[in-house]
Amino acid sequence: MQSVLFVCLGNICRSPLAEALFLKHVNEQNLAYKFSADSAGTAAYHLGELADKRTRAMALKLSNLNLTHKARQFKTNDFLTFNFIVAMDKTNFQNIMKLKPENAKAKVLLMRHYDSMIQNEDAIPDPYYGNENDFEKVHHMLNDCTKNFLKELIG
Repeated sequence: MQSVLFVCLGNICRSPLAEALFLKHVNEQNLAYKFSADSAGTAAYHLGELADKRTRAMALKLSNLNLTHKARQFKTNDFLTFNFIVAMDKTNFQNIMKLKPENAKAKVLLMRHYDSMIQNEDAIPDPYYGNENDFEKVHHMLNDCTKNFLKELIG
């Protein structure tokens, strides 16, 4: 089984949505026996909290997803537990890499690399301080990126 960890700053906007969308695509293709996913944040701002209410509302509205993930902090042991760690932006990517042990098993990637529309951007923008439109844009980006990431994983 291949395991994927999606990582953003607080684990309440982008990464829990990426996790849910990825698993939705996995389930649509009847591949739950091949893939698992989780999400985490590089900061401890929201430990134990559900995803942001705007993220949850958009997930329900656009993808019929009920997000129940509770925020957790990224830890060094995640490098040994997961096959892939997917960062939502370059800053989180760099913070993840600072913790990478020599015996790391996980391959660290940038989520936006899998965007079929824009290949040169390095970030899924954080909608936290934005409006409903920002949350909708992020939802569409993550839907596209997670779908393309899964396609690459299954070959």
